[in-house]
Amino acid sequence: MTVLLLQLPIPPFGPETVRGNVPLAAAYLKLYAQRVESIAAEIEILPSSLADGLGDAAMLREITDRRPDVLGLSCYLWNVERSLYLAEQVKRRMPQVRVVLGGPEITHDNAWVLEHPAVDYAVIGEGEQTFAELLRFLAERSGDATSSPVIAGLWDGRRRSIPPSRRQLAHLNDVGRVYLEGILDPAPYNSLFLETIRGCVFKCGFCFYPKSFDRLAYMDDDLAAANLALARRSGVSEVFLLDPTLNQRRDFTDFLKLLAAGNAHHSFTYSAELRAEGIRTEHARLMAEAGFAEVELGLQSIDRTAQALMHRTVNLPAFERGVRALLDAGIRVRVDLIVGLPGDTADTVRRGLDYLANSGLFTEIQVFRLAVLPGTDFRRRYRELGLEFQPHPPYHVLRTPTLSSDEIGDLMREAESLFDTEFDPLPEVPERSWGTPASPGGTPVAGTQWVIDLDASPRRPSPEEVGLAHILRFVSRDFSRHGAAMRSWVENVLDHNPHTTLWIVVELGEGVDLPRERDLEALLEACYRRPLSYLDWYFSLQPKPGRMGAKRITVSAPHSPVERVEGLRRRLPGIDFVVPETSPVQ
Repeated sequence: MTVLLLQLPIPPFGPETVRGNVPLAAAYLKLYAQRVESIAAEIEILPSSLADGLGDAAMLREITDRRPDVLGLSCYLWNVERSLYLAEQVKRRMPQVRVVLGGPEITHDNAWVLEHPAVDYAVIGEGEQTFAELLRFLAERSGDATSSPVIAGLWDGRRRSIPPSRRQLAHLNDVGRVYLEGILDPAPYNSLFLETIRGCVFKCGFCFYPKSFDRLAYMDDDLAAANLALARRSGVSEVFLLDPTLNQRRDFTDFLKLLAAGNAHHSFTYSAELRAEGIRTEHARLMAEAGFAEVELGLQSIDRTAQALMHRTVNLPAFERGVRALLDAGIRVRVDLIVGLPGDTADTVRRGLDYLANSGLFTEIQVFRLAVLPGTDFRRRYRELGLEFQPHPPYHVLRTPTLSSDEIGDLMREAESLFDTEFDPLPEVPERSWGTPASPGGTPVAGTQWVIDLDASPRRPSPEEVGLAHILRFVSRDFSRHGAAMRSWVENVLDHNPHTTLWIVVELGEGVDLPRERDLEALLEACYRRPLSYLDWYFSLQPKPGRMGAKRITVSAPHSPVERVEGLRRRLPGIDFVVPETSPVQ
């Protein structure tokens, strides 16, 4: 029996390198199934070199070329819709393949995922034991498509009933050897992800994590130290500690000493998430000695009503002492605030923003719109709390009883202005010299950029040549003749790669007039006539010129009359018009 495990990355905003998509969960599954439970299965994890860059069509080819018996997909809010799309396409070509989903998106209350027709099985909660038992069942009943397993934690697409719950692993020693056993190599990621605790003592209403585990499971100190030694040998620059709240552990001080001993020469840096209220000067000193470069702290809200509703109180004097201790020790502090929490009002959110701005208790600020995630207390109580939110990932809150949709959007923009930053900035579109002729035949010129000379009737490349982020750059001496052709190119890309981040650049040379308004409107319609992707939903609540969603249209018009460009810009707010810097149209 052959098994292919795949974890799709966070989709990039544009032509930029994907980072941080470490298939740790898949490695856990492989290790536990093969080396703990001795399941007779050939298990492959699709390499990140493929998973992180391929578009949908090329990814589909990679999967079907391997012809797995079982396809396992790790589902997070940023990749679940694309995972389901690929599962559906694989099923059309290989009806016999068993599709198994796992990850945070797989919860009892996320019916749109569980009931998708391409899903055979879904692992709810901790996955290693459940997945191994499923593989054993399938291996023992090879060719028998009629029997259906009853396994704790496993949703069966045919039975469609809530499975019995699964007892949590007693410890992490059985899964904590994925790097030591060579299943994962940290070097290509320049980072080692280390989970020394599974579970969380806090029960924050917005967080999925405490709903998955009913107690804390630990990795032995010797095994943690062995992983740190491997990090040193591998030459990685960072060890990222995945523990949900690092200082929840009772042996926190001793654990910091272990981390320091494992990094005596500061071969790498540590990053982690913790609660500032529990940090004392001695802790901060030990963290600096260990090599901590940055920590993330969740303030979320300073309003008592909001804190009570999310089951997360904050002792502000203790928070301030902890942050100052970290900053004084030279550790960068990233502080999180959430906009849209039940109980918060526009005034209380502004008080939180002003509190941080005036106190200076941060190195970096992150302000998030609340996501009403499946499996969380907020999702369970959303009617009681009066939360309206997007039906698909990222499940952003639309309004609450105390915050309107406009107020939430205004607060996000106010936060950007107050902290002089831009949340989720887009990378720049790679430039192409005006004097460089278009590539003949529309062939790729750099990565997944196609320069299309519309006047040359170019050849259509294969959709499998489209990457996860793709640029269509159109050039012509007369765009008024090529409206249909431009739309056809866009349709050709998105018909086979609907989850690609697509940037369309209409590049006007000197003496070339603007495209017709109706042709630009047709391009917009072609971009958004399909089911929306993750980034479409993500950007839809904060639209900016040329950024309505995962598809961006830019008209580069350095020689066009400013008046004409400005008129089009007003009538077509979904398109970005780039003009000389001296022009008033920006």
